[in-house]
Amino acid sequence: MEDIVFIGDWIKDRLLGSGSFGTVVLWRHKSNDQKLAIKTCKWGDELTAKHRERWSKEVEMLQNCNHPNIVGTKELPPEFKTGLAQANPSKLPILCMEYCSGGDLRQLLNKPDSCGGLKEVQVRKILNDLGSAMRFLHSNKITHRDLKPENIVMCVSDPNSEQSKVTYKIIDLGYAKEIDSNSICASFVGTLQYLAPELFYSKTYSNSVDFWSFGLIAFEIICGTRPFLPNKAPVEWMPVVKKKSHDHICVYETFHNDVSYSKEIFPENHISKPLKALLEEWLKVALEYDPKLRGRDAPSKVTFAIPSEEKGNNVSNVIIFSLLEKVLSKKIIKVFSVTTLSHIAYEIDDATTILTLKSWINKDTNITTDDQILISQMTYIEIGNEELVAKYWNETSVVMLFVYNKKQMIDDNSAPIVPKAVQRCLELHKALYNFKNSQNLYRNSFYFVISQMDIYDALINGIYTRAESLKQESKQLLVKHNTTDKNLGKLLAKVEIVTKMTDLGKHHIKSLKENGVGTNFLGGFGKTFKNADEIVEKTQKLQTAWSQLSVRLQSAARRSNEGISNELNNFVAKYNYQSMFTNAYKIFTSHKKSDFYNENREKERQCPEIVKLCYDCLKLRSKILQELQHQQFVLKLKDLSTEFSKITDIISKATENSDRLNNDLSALIDEFNNCIWSTMSVVVRDADNVADLPYSVVSFQKRDFKIGESVSNHCIPVANTVRDDSIKSLISESLTLRQNHTNLCDKLDSQKKFLQQSIFDFSFLSDA
Repeated sequence: MEDIVFIGDWIKDRLLGSGSFGTVVLWRHKSNDQKLAIKTCKWGDELTAKHRERWSKEVEMLQNCNHPNIVGTKELPPEFKTGLAQANPSKLPILCMEYCSGGDLRQLLNKPDSCGGLKEVQVRKILNDLGSAMRFLHSNKITHRDLKPENIVMCVSDPNSEQSKVTYKIIDLGYAKEIDSNSICASFVGTLQYLAPELFYSKTYSNSVDFWSFGLIAFEIICGTRPFLPNKAPVEWMPVVKKKSHDHICVYETFHNDVSYSKEIFPENHISKPLKALLEEWLKVALEYDPKLRGRDAPSKVTFAIPSEEKGNNVSNVIIFSLLEKVLSKKIIKVFSVTTLSHIAYEIDDATTILTLKSWINKDTNITTDDQILISQMTYIEIGNEELVAKYWNETSVVMLFVYNKKQMIDDNSAPIVPKAVQRCLELHKALYNFKNSQNLYRNSFYFVISQMDIYDALINGIYTRAESLKQESKQLLVKHNTTDKNLGKLLAKVEIVTKMTDLGKHHIKSLKENGVGTNFLGGFGKTFKNADEIVEKTQKLQTAWSQLSVRLQSAARRSNEGISNELNNFVAKYNYQSMFTNAYKIFTSHKKSDFYNENREKERQCPEIVKLCYDCLKLRSKILQELQHQQFVLKLKDLSTEFSKITDIISKATENSDRLNNDLSALIDEFNNCIWSTMSVVVRDADNVADLPYSVVSFQKRDFKIGESVSNHCIPVANTVRDDSIKSLISESLTLRQNHTNLCDKLDSQKKFLQQSIFDFSFLSDA
């Protein structure tokens, strides 16, 4: 096929892969840029009948497996049947498949920055896709037998878009190859590292061989290395692994070459603690050495036969896929503590509240629940204690919430988590390392640099998030301020009315006291006037304080809106881990290419370049934390945080005081009304003459007057013999009295309207 470059409108792009029996070539259509991966068998007459049968079965299986996580087949364009005839001496079916542009999982794992495993989002996605594909195959009675990173490809949708998604797909469903003692002994590399032990020692096996391979891949994508003595060949590590218990998921050599068994994943990884604990339980099921028990819920001690998939009283049930699905369905909230520079995570459910989350954070960071500020990048608003945590859960986010300490922005004394291998090299910088120990040191050192980069990125994002949250907080405070300001304005208007009312009342009472009239009825007003004066004085103090707060808030809001992006960007440009990462990348790749990596593995040597790298990494961390403490944008955030906290308290207290004074004023007005009307009732009841009462109180009607009769019982009868001049005088006085009554009535009507408007005028007391 190497000589064939053009077939019709198709152009050969490149060779994608070559296995023991087949080759896969990428072809591109010159018109529409369509791409196809075409697989042909590279052998001819030397193929046995069994090989031919297996090849044909593979083609048939792929064509019948319609699943999103299994590479799909396409119809072979007619021109390829004739164009590839000379490149297909076996005459076996040509397999036409979809092209997955992301490469395979092995390429991803071989990247230097994957030495400590993949990120949690990637791990979740890979396990979900592989679990779905394997469950489908097993439900269709298909055993892959050769599951390994090389047979898992990445299909990227919209690779040029920021919204591109990666789907992981299984390829090579049962290569046409024999798995016998000859082929096993021929090589100890490649695919053999992922084969289940029974394929070496037993003539029979079940689909549990795929469980073993799946578990090995899962461990490797989490930690960046295989779990069982990865530097040794299968024939060396399998007898050691055979001795492990059910709970052991890892077997490794210590620095002094002792074999150690572990129930835990290596601590150098990028997944959260809750997910780590869940996957450790799942790996115990997947990496069970006994094939009869592997992938199942309970050991079967009754029969030596390999259990079937059917349920029975004496046979356990396959749970590996359902258990993995349950693990991946768990919601884990990821929090970054800006103060302690630490990633923390917790398993939550739909009922978990922020207050509960704060209590968990308190145990890990020693930040009290009252001092914690939780902020999400979704809203940049401080989250209330009663809110549900699930609202802020997002499985694709590295950090879902940031937590801050009200009392301290960043603790520059927080100690980093340093891998044991790195600690040893810093303490014994002239120590000698053999190949196995040096490989572990280089891997852990590069992981350490990457982890510090991740912490630094989270810290910078946390600082930016806090700045944005303070902008939102200033807007919220302005809204609260304006609401309280309106209420205070209404209070001041009410106070102005009460002030006028009391001033007028004081004036009339003073006048009455000077004239010695009606003072025995007005004793209760003194207390009311005193209470009114106290309320007015408190309101004036509140108004003065509020004016000062308004200026203070406007100043803080202006500073918060200035932003810190430019200052933050300048700091990141000056202090960052990019050169550190580049140096670590160079040292790591150089080590893998050195003769130490490929030859003379038993020879011991020093590793000064990696020791210096780890030392420089710690030094840079310390330098960054020291510099941050004195940066203006950090000091600004500290001041604004403290200022907004104080302003919030002041606004709350001002609101409380305003409401209380408003209630006191309402009570005072009610007391005024009660005093006035009580006084008027007493005056009416005790009056000796109707002339002593305001006209509006007497309220004469027309029907009360009769010709020839007096208008009141208080009138003195007059004899008819009165002289004309006396009559004229009485009529004149009567008219004058009537006029006075009319005037008083008008005044009382006016005062009644005044009373309804909570405004009191005591002028009628002087005129009465």
